[in-house]
Amino acid sequence: MGAPTISSHATSDAVSWHLRRHRAILHQHARVKELFGSEPTSAVWTVVLATAQIALAVYAAHTRPWALVAMALTVGAVVAHALGVLIHEASHNLVFRRGWMNKLVAIVANVPHGAPAAIEFRHQHMLHHKYLGDAADPDGRDTQAPTRKEVEIVGHSTLGKILSFTFGRFFYKARPANAVPHDRWFWSNAAACVAVDALLVAFAGWRPLAYLLLSSLVAFGPHVMGARRVAEHLTLRPGQPTNSYYGTLNLVSFDVGYHVEHHDFPAIPWRHLRRLNETAPEYYGGLASIRSWSVLMAAYFFDPRYGVAQYTGVSSEFLELAERQPRRRGATDPSTAGGSTRATGARVG
Repeated sequence: MGAPTISSHATSDAVSWHLRRHRAILHQHARVKELFGSEPTSAVWTVVLATAQIALAVYAAHTRPWALVAMALTVGAVVAHALGVLIHEASHNLVFRRGWMNKLVAIVANVPHGAPAAIEFRHQHMLHHKYLGDAADPDGRDTQAPTRKEVEIVGHSTLGKILSFTFGRFFYKARPANAVPHDRWFWSNAAACVAVDALLVAFAGWRPLAYLLLSSLVAFGPHVMGARRVAEHLTLRPGQPTNSYYGTLNLVSFDVGYHVEHHDFPAIPWRHLRRLNETAPEYYGGLASIRSWSVLMAAYFFDPRYGVAQYTGVSSEFLELAERQPRRRGATDPSTAGGSTRATGARVG
């Protein structure tokens, strides 16, 4: 099975934006097709990182609580995030050609997270690509977009944003658009995680599991690596639904920051996204981009000008729900934060 691509019948403005770029780039740079395909080395990285994370979890069983937390917040979160990116690669069938092999890789990468999510993510992420920016309905079909209720409750509140960003994902399951078929792969994913968790607890106690769960929670939550979730589709410039990050943290996250490139060509594996950028610089150099995940994360949480409604495709009526909180004088403008430029594009955060 080949890598899933953006559906041609998707009609949201955001999806159309990427489709137009996809066609234009291929027309001008036909050799981009050579970058399509699978990247089997991702399977090797999956095994290496999964083994390392489990080993660190076992080691954590013999550490003090403060040391366990320190490990989870530093190396544990980075490894958990990297494994999450590999799950993302497998979701697009970019590790091997056959779908079942990619599902297996995703499950292996998921085991060190402590809770099953890989097969569920695969289903939801394909909807995200197909319906990017389709958030006008309260249960919007873009599964990464905020719900109307989330926008209304959270708004620009610092505490609300932190809590929503950390724990909100656990409530997305109630959205009809996120319903996942409970097939054999879904249950295999759950069984694999539960089995490894049970073995760790049986032979090393609860601390290894606590390490894995905490690492995963912060890796995709209030952590510098978690800032990627904000950066990818934060509204930086009207008409640009997706942003890229070109900083050094790409070196420990399989170039996941090249997000405009990924949405333009979801059939290109992580290893070739830089080549895509270099092949068609005129299509990427002038776009707004993210300079720093860490600065962006701090600004998102503490600057009241940032809110959960600033996601591509969220309608103006959603934004009005979030504008009820007064803004401090001198707050950083999200459209100009960072102050430097890459080509003619603003670099933010």
